[in-house]
Amino acid sequence: QVSKQEEFFNLSHCQLATLISRDELNVRCESEVFHACINWVQYDRQHRRPYVQALLRAVRCHALTPHFLQMQLQKCELLRSDARCKDYLAQIFQDLTLHKPTPLVQPGRAPKVGQLIYTAGGYFRQSLGYLEAFNPRDGSWVRLADLQVPRSGLGGCVVGGLFYAVGNSAPDGNTDSAAIDCYNPMTNRWSPCAPMSVPRNRIGVGVIDGMIYAVGGSHGCVHHSSVERTRRIGVGVAVLNRLLYAVGGFDGTARLRSAECYHPEHDAWRPIAPMASIRSGAGEGPGGPRGGKHHRVGLGVPMEDQRLGLGVPMEDQRLGLGVPRWVPHLPNTIPPAGGYDGHTFLDSVECYDPAEDAWTEVTRMTSGRSGVGVAITMEPCKQ
Repeated sequence: QVSKQEEFFNLSHCQLATLISRDELNVRCESEVFHACINWVQYDRQHRRPYVQALLRAVRCHALTPHFLQMQLQKCELLRSDARCKDYLAQIFQDLTLHKPTPLVQPGRAPKVGQLIYTAGGYFRQSLGYLEAFNPRDGSWVRLADLQVPRSGLGGCVVGGLFYAVGNSAPDGNTDSAAIDCYNPMTNRWSPCAPMSVPRNRIGVGVIDGMIYAVGGSHGCVHHSSVERTRRIGVGVAVLNRLLYAVGGFDGTARLRSAECYHPEHDAWRPIAPMASIRSGAGEGPGGPRGGKHHRVGLGVPMEDQRLGLGVPMEDQRLGLGVPRWVPHLPNTIPPAGGYDGHTFLDSVECYDPAEDAWTEVTRMTSGRSGVGVAITMEPCKQ
């Protein structure tokens, strides 16, 4: 809303550049910053046009989607008439579509808004309806609005600050679901979304360019391969440099050590180097918002340039654990939550530090469970 006020349009170009350069700028999407700059220039186009390129360099353009950049290059007259701006954005478009790592000179935003680890659902003798959030700053847990229907074997992800619970096994344990529900931390409420085309239990999810990809899972005795090439349930999924990775899992007959990589521009999968060990039911996630390694979480397996090496094991063996993609208060670490070790439903949350190649226990959930959906987003508003 600030960018729509008269005071904003009266900022000098130096003041605006300083404002949008701040790492702690709190925006749901970098496109908001992009549009604010264009609108500021349009407010006094004759005098402000020379500042467009400098302002664009302050925008985290590598956080924009290729589709967004393409549309701006085609439709924004201000950009189309400036060759230097066109070349600059065209180069970023090429970097994104070639899946190059984000430059260190353009780190992700880190707003001073509390970020919590959300855990939804799970299984302990029956499907659970809990939604809880862990605050890594003080080690506390908070109970939030329960799921509308208890569920386990679901996937969790965040788009635009909203938490999505994807797929599940219903409370009776015999019915799989295509349901997707959305939790808004601002209102502490759940709302239903359009369901998937098929029910999926023990699903993996990833987000590319604001789109949720549902990977594998099962519907009764049917094991899906409608996203990846190989049928997989309990598959580890992560996104790195706009590429989606599906690792391990169970195909209905055997546990897998194979891995695949999905290329969104080509809408195609390709096999990558397999893991050293056969594994299913573990989480997957990169080491941070701009990490260069792809970490097999719960197994301590870093992957870089398609080379897999087995790292230090976790303190507990786990099946069906949940893994968030990044923890701001625990930078460059990966904390899997819960799981099943073959005997006990675990309540522990361990944290893996790739730099130290070591695991440490950071907290415990309020109860043991497996098949939980986990993701990170903003702290809920106090009611």
